[in-house]
Amino acid sequence: MPRTPADFVEEIRRRGAVRIRAVTFRNNRSTLWSLTQGGTVLNAHKAYRGAPPEVIDAFAVLAKEGGIRSRASRHAAERVRQWPPVREALEETRLRHARDVRARGHQQRCCATEAQRWYVRSLYRYFNRTRFKGCLPDDIPIRLSRRMKSALGHMRPGQDPETGRFVAEIALNVDLLLPENGAERVDTLLHEMAHAADYLESGNRGHGPSWRAWAVEVGCKPSRLYDRPVRFRKDRRTVTARVPPLPPPLQALGRPS
Repeated sequence: MPRTPADFVEEIRRRGAVRIRAVTFRNNRSTLWSLTQGGTVLNAHKAYRGAPPEVIDAFAVLAKEGGIRSRASRHAAERVRQWPPVREALEETRLRHARDVRARGHQQRCCATEAQRWYVRSLYRYFNRTRFKGCLPDDIPIRLSRRMKSALGHMRPGQDPETGRFVAEIALNVDLLLPENGAERVDTLLHEMAHAADYLESGNRGHGPSWRAWAVEVGCKPSRLYDRPVRFRKDRRTVTARVPPLPPPLQALGRPS
């Protein structure tokens, strides 16, 4: 029978983790557990409500040490991470989120004007044709975000149980449309498109060798960092409606549907 938070607290305190005063269960997509409020609160994926005694033992070790601080706690963390039901629950949470993202679409969270959407879509289609040999889907959602502070973009991967891997979205910081960010704008879009190609081809999500190979092939920096500063809005409340001019080779493409 699934444990309540109070049951979980009682069990790990009985095992010597007397500093724990509360447990919260969450349905995270990536974080399995964490210790907060000075190590007195354990936050765990809700699947752990049904954890067997050996997994509770491992949580008690982590709670007593206040995290991963020794060989014993590293072993405990691995035992917690490898418990099969929580890995299955985590994957199901990710799949459900990906389906929700695909069903909602991206425009409700996109700050772009219609003209800005046309601009980034034109760039995407052009680079897909000229740098990626048309290997990317033409309908990957692309949105602009004004909530990003230091990040310039991201590629959100998705996994559908019936159709397999897909790209839920490519998001770009709207500040990339500022006049001083022309090179960074192109490089960031190519960077995220390379992530999309790498994920769809190999399932890889990071900046490893397969992504770097794509980056070199399509002509963006094979690195997570830029060697010169990017300009950001001084006032985050400022609306950026600028539409940069298209490079000459793109001007003949016409407005995408």
